[in-house]
Amino acid sequence: MRIAITGYGLTTAAGADADACWDAFCEARTGIGENTIVPREGVMSDRAGQVRTLEESDAPRHDRAIRLGERALAEALERAGLEGDKGPAPERRGFSLGTSLGGARAGERFHRDWLQQGYAATNRFDLVEYPLHATADALASKFGLHGPRTVHSNACAAGAVAVANGYEYLVDNHADVVIAGGVDPLAWLSFGGFSSLGVLSLMNCAPYTRSEGITLGEGAGFVVLEPLERAIARSATVYAELLGYGLTADAYHPTAPDPRGRGALKAMDLALGMAGIDRADVDYVNGHGTGTPANDTGELKTVRTLGDGGVPMSSTKSMTGHTLGAAGAVEAVVSVMTLEHQKLHPTYVPEDAAAQEALAALKAAAEVDIVAETARDTNVDTVLSNSFAFGGNNASLLFGAAGKERNDDAVSRRAEIGVEVVGVAGLAGAASDASELRAAFERGESLVRDEVEFAPGRRHPIGRSDDKGLSRGLNPRTLRRFDRLSLLAVQAVHQVIAEQGISQTELADTGLVFATSTGPLSTVESFQRGLIVDGEGDSKLFPNTVMNAAGGHIAMTFGMRGPTATICAGGTSGVSALHLGQQLIRNGSCSRVIVVAADEANEALLAGYGGFPGYLTTDTLRPNQGSGVAFAEAAVAVMLAARTDSAPELEIAGMGLTGDGPGAGRIGRNTAAWRRSFELALERAGIGVDDLDAVVSAACGHEPIDRQERAALAELGVAEAVPVVPAKAITGDLQSVSPVLGMLVAQWLADGAELKVDGAVVSLERKEQPRHVLVSGYGIGGSFQSYVVRR
Repeated sequence: MRIAITGYGLTTAAGADADACWDAFCEARTGIGENTIVPREGVMSDRAGQVRTLEESDAPRHDRAIRLGERALAEALERAGLEGDKGPAPERRGFSLGTSLGGARAGERFHRDWLQQGYAATNRFDLVEYPLHATADALASKFGLHGPRTVHSNACAAGAVAVANGYEYLVDNHADVVIAGGVDPLAWLSFGGFSSLGVLSLMNCAPYTRSEGITLGEGAGFVVLEPLERAIARSATVYAELLGYGLTADAYHPTAPDPRGRGALKAMDLALGMAGIDRADVDYVNGHGTGTPANDTGELKTVRTLGDGGVPMSSTKSMTGHTLGAAGAVEAVVSVMTLEHQKLHPTYVPEDAAAQEALAALKAAAEVDIVAETARDTNVDTVLSNSFAFGGNNASLLFGAAGKERNDDAVSRRAEIGVEVVGVAGLAGAASDASELRAAFERGESLVRDEVEFAPGRRHPIGRSDDKGLSRGLNPRTLRRFDRLSLLAVQAVHQVIAEQGISQTELADTGLVFATSTGPLSTVESFQRGLIVDGEGDSKLFPNTVMNAAGGHIAMTFGMRGPTATICAGGTSGVSALHLGQQLIRNGSCSRVIVVAADEANEALLAGYGGFPGYLTTDTLRPNQGSGVAFAEAAVAVMLAARTDSAPELEIAGMGLTGDGPGAGRIGRNTAAWRRSFELALERAGIGVDDLDAVVSAACGHEPIDRQERAALAELGVAEAVPVVPAKAITGDLQSVSPVLGMLVAQWLADGAELKVDGAVVSLERKEQPRHVLVSGYGIGGSFQSYVVRR
């Protein structure tokens, strides 16, 4: 399938919309100036790529991240001719977002009030738009994007990975059109963090020349993706094509890139390989170009392998600043405009002597062609856009000019590769491994056995893992690098690797998709506490505040350098990760992927939900009885592999990825989207509702959610004889982990286990034909993702 780009939108410090940005880029006119919207305490530089056409005095109706996203997304849809109700139905309009910070500014307000005035002084509504997925939920609601929805947070590569995920939604026919991109605002967390590392430029950043530090920026960029045939059929303007992508891990260092550039080069090669294009055929590289010595030097080394060794390249960040999670999307839009206008924008080079001397040295060496000072008109057919991130995450996107003859065999050769589940391992609450988990389900014992007081008189049950169990089998010398979330995730992956006996050589090419709902909450809280209380953040903590830090630790611990991504989409993150993991195998990026979902349960999490009356239980979680929710920490790892000739013992037979539009922090009342996720999962599994043997429910004890799921299952026509297993009665609410743990429950039932859940005994009659278990997943804000396990 050929993927067309039929629209784009952009807002950055350089311009309010895409046309204004493009004019600024071609004139080498920087938008970097003085930061006026982020506190200066603990910050080493006042330079920022601030979007000054979106000021705080505009009486904001939403968080700044959402308002930036609204502007760029509206432009993209209008350019594509898909604004309003034009184009496919809302349920066939997918959304893939990349962000590092999301509503971090709102979260900071809540945290500051909590620390300085006490919990009673906090405003619970500050947290409605704080989770990363809330930005996606708000945008999906406003623009009627009710198809599959997910959020990527691979630090500075997030926007690029989101575009890659949008490609996969289309190829797997989950949507007719996908809006993919990224957004990030300026926030104190990032300023304080990069200051603690000492990497902010005291002047304007100067990529590839002075290279002495980054300048932070903000903005949003989106592209509209749809099958080329569909775009032609509706007479849409095709601005470019997305020819391929490549994702890899360095498995080298939490913040520094691999100086040998192996991961970056492999990402570029994977993108080229998907399109059947050689390195020599790349016409231009829109570089990562952050302005730090390690990043710039490493990138220049890898780009020298392209073209004839002198492929032209430039950095958009020299004029926008580093927009973090939005950067890959912003630069994807710039790459599309490069092909549309057949012009290369220059890198802005400051006038200081150090930058000018470095530019002169580059020109004299003639080892790499940095487009600088003036734009260049030229013939451009292929553009490679690179994004490299903390945790050694690399992403490359390959774009091609519209209206060109392409090698159809290359662009449509996705092999018909089946995918099977070869191993599942995990831990939750008081259970340290899968055997202890199964024993708890067979005895009917809750794994939520602790309590936490996050404010005077506010005590709630919580599920905590045993510290000895978490460190079991791991090298003690590596443990000091891990925060709580990383330790949970690494332990689950360790267990599934040990169970399957995967060698180090095999692990080197294994992909990794990490899923989390709320990310490293305890680390973010600790780091931001230092900023608020002491005026300075701890540099040892900051690398672990990014959502993909745990994924980076997994890659480094086990030497995994295959395709990698981090999904932070709330409660449906784990199912989104399973989908992407399957697609990475199907498109030939690797033959094995480990999908791991992990989430913490701590005081900060309870404080966030505690302001909403009745949401948390003070006793025992009883699904479908209005008890309230009890959270537990957990991690589950699933090993996927290309199917062998024999029939698989366990597989994901079908997925249903849907959404609706109640908005950030809201729970809709319409059951249609949830029911539709069930129907699609069954349809893709090739079965009817009468073929179901069991359902693993998402019921969590919060009655508005549980009522909606019960109604959706009733509308689906699930017979009363089919057991519905409310697994959270045993585990507690595990956030992103709950629907992934559902695979273990399905496996136990198919194996003939007798489970005791919420006062009922559940078992399946023995039969020869395959078992089918439907696993239900939901996310607050209107995302519903379900799948069928076939045993």
